Amino acid sequence: MDINLRDKILETSIELFNKKGYAYVTLRDISDALNISPGNLTYYFKKKHDLMIGVMAMQYEEYQNLNFSAEVSIEGLNQQFLILNAFRKKYFFYFSSFTELPKLYPEIAKMQIKVVNDFYTLFTNIFKGFVNKGFMKEELYAGQYEDLAISLLSINMYGTQEIILLQKFLPNPKNILSILWSLILPHLTKEGMAMYCRITQVDKTIPSKLCYKPDQSDGGLEGST
Repeated sequence: MDINLRDKILETSIELFNKKGYAYVTLRDISDALNISPGNLTYYFKKKHDLMIGVMAMQYEEYQNLNFSAEVSIEGLNQQFLILNAFRKKYFFYFSSFTELPKLYPEIAKMQIKVVNDFYTLFTNIFKGFVNKGFMKEELYAGQYEDLAISLLSINMYGTQEIILLQKFLPNPKNILSILWSLILPHLTKEGMAMYCRITQVDKTIPSKLCYKPDQSDGGLEGST
């Protein structure tokens, strides 16, 4: 068995799924793109279902190697958002069909439950750490940051579908990273906001309107006295 060819089949499948949409790609399309015979492809994946499970196994393995951690700073959280954003782009077809694919593949539904629980736990633990370190304010009510974690989780998982729809009528394009931070900013302390403002000087994709220029002496907060 040619392991390299198997990997090439999976990688080419992802590229075609992203370009055309999963439902519109056939095994013949994939074999043609690789310049191999259909029989050569079906030696590795007899049906499209088998191919999809192979793609999902590759995706899940890559996800596990991303090593997200709750022990991060404000900058570290932004880095994790960037990593997840790159992951969404690589597997665009999956996130743009996040609600549809589990209906076709029970294996994907089981994987999604695990990943959703992972991120819910990750975000809630990050916020607990931020409160303890003085980066975020105390909750206004019990469970507030659990609600925030659910909001971030929903945007990360379902946001690709929503952004596609929004682009049809919004005059200016939106990116998920900006939307994620718009939910977090109101909960940051002055110290947390100062840390956030420092990263806006490097990452221009996130909102910086609340921040002074980096050479201001007041910690980087607009309206500070």
